[in-house]
Amino acid sequence: MKKKLVASLLCVAMATSMMMGCSSPSKSNDTKTEDSSKAEDSETPDDSDGYNKSAMPAGDIEVEEASAEKVQEFMNDSDEKTVLVDARPQESYSGWALEGAKNGGHLKNSVLFSSRWLDCYYDGGDYGSTTPRTVYLEREMKDQGITKEAEVIVYDYSGKQAKNVAGYFKEQGVKNVTIFQAKDMIDAGKELESYKNYDRFLPTEIVKNISDVKTGKAAELSKEAKAIIGDNMDKVVLVDVAWGSAKLSAYFSRGHVPGAIHVNSDCYERPRVYVPEKRADYAKEWRLISLEEFRDTLCPQYGITKDSIVILTGPTGAPQARMGFMLRSLGVKTYAMTGALTAWEYNGYELDTGESTLVTPTAVKSFGTKKISNPNEIVWTDDVKKILNGEMEGQVVDNRGKDNWDGESSGYSYHDLAGRIDGTIWCTEGDEETGEYFMNVDYTARTKEECVNYMESNGVDANKLAAFFCGDSWGAATIAYWCQAVDLNNIKEWGTGWIPWSNEGNEFIDHNGKKVHYDKYRDAVIDENGKDVSDGVNILGDEEQK
Repeated sequence: MKKKLVASLLCVAMATSMMMGCSSPSKSNDTKTEDSSKAEDSETPDDSDGYNKSAMPAGDIEVEEASAEKVQEFMNDSDEKTVLVDARPQESYSGWALEGAKNGGHLKNSVLFSSRWLDCYYDGGDYGSTTPRTVYLEREMKDQGITKEAEVIVYDYSGKQAKNVAGYFKEQGVKNVTIFQAKDMIDAGKELESYKNYDRFLPTEIVKNISDVKTGKAAELSKEAKAIIGDNMDKVVLVDVAWGSAKLSAYFSRGHVPGAIHVNSDCYERPRVYVPEKRADYAKEWRLISLEEFRDTLCPQYGITKDSIVILTGPTGAPQARMGFMLRSLGVKTYAMTGALTAWEYNGYELDTGESTLVTPTAVKSFGTKKISNPNEIVWTDDVKKILNGEMEGQVVDNRGKDNWDGESSGYSYHDLAGRIDGTIWCTEGDEETGEYFMNVDYTARTKEECVNYMESNGVDANKLAAFFCGDSWGAATIAYWCQAVDLNNIKEWGTGWIPWSNEGNEFIDHNGKKVHYDKYRDAVIDENGKDVSDGVNILGDEEQK
């Protein structure tokens, strides 16, 4: 059994344009660019209702049971041809005690392949990708070493999920598959492993209880919920965060967690013109507002104080991560709900829909302090420059698409500069061919080993500070939040990214390999000799504006 995952993560030669990037659906109407996104309630690539019938659990396939002794053997060996697989949801694997279990976490040496991935709602990921669900499933099998020749034991707690996953493996040609109900082992708590940061995400079961009490559907909190929020429900702020107003987002259409107020992501990364000399079509940016402005204006407006407990929900992960780091910077106790809305719906919980379900926030006078408790939650440009200049240890990592890195495309219909920053490392967030690399098909984080292997295959050292960025760093925030949830605490987001960097006249390398910078007064890309080298690629020509 191998704990070190197979290094099969694909990171090279991506001929297709990158789907993922890094900005909100509001920011582009160009369907060919990296940041273009389908509406959050759009159709799935698999079928119109968001469920993939071809990957439904194969629970009717007969599978033999493994012995406890055999499982113990898999937990302690290092044979790469044996694989112990946890079929439960990622939140159980990471550390939460669910389904009545006495302990959370996974059996030592086990990898994750959740039964939920087979039939959960799937809409293409944060950016509305056309990557089929089956690509994610095939990737997981390959990266976890679940091959046709491998000997595989699939376990769960309840006896329900393992058979589904084992049946799916058999359908894919894995012959030597057995199942095991690990209830006794998990309850005993011996040789269990979990992530220290597993509570960056709250399971939907706990959020549902909190929501029910908040909306009067339940009288009291469960012991698990009390352990998180105590007895004072007044501190709890349930938030549905996504791009767009309640009408434009999925808040009314797909629905929201009952009791959740809606926060438009434009509230904390407001579209503004920071370089007014630029042509109007390319002057607007979506930068994060300052922590001081966030603290003094947005938080009080939505009833958030230094003592609040904020639970972030919503249809996609990026806005939760983006707002989550802002709140954590201020010292606010903050959680994201696991699996976005996917896990919520999978568990059969209802969402509130329609305009009559709008929850209006109760404003407060002030946040309660002027202190910025955790100023290093987000990496800002001054530190990025120090890293690039060798004054500070760390790495600056570009998670945009390959054509953006090569300077062939800006990736954004509202940005006209294309290129890469010298001294950075390219480690894309994902691509159309193989999906999003840091996320599972159900909006949960991949395992620590998977994330580390992928980053290492691109030259990123997970043991050192790595400031990820993209256009406006939506995708970078997601990567950082997901990685930190599996104890990769050195992975952070650069709060701004490529668009502010290039707009402000900082040096970059264009598609010709030349060191250039943008001159806002000449509205041109200038090389080291002061020559205008604008050519319609490193700055969009007038015809591109029309």
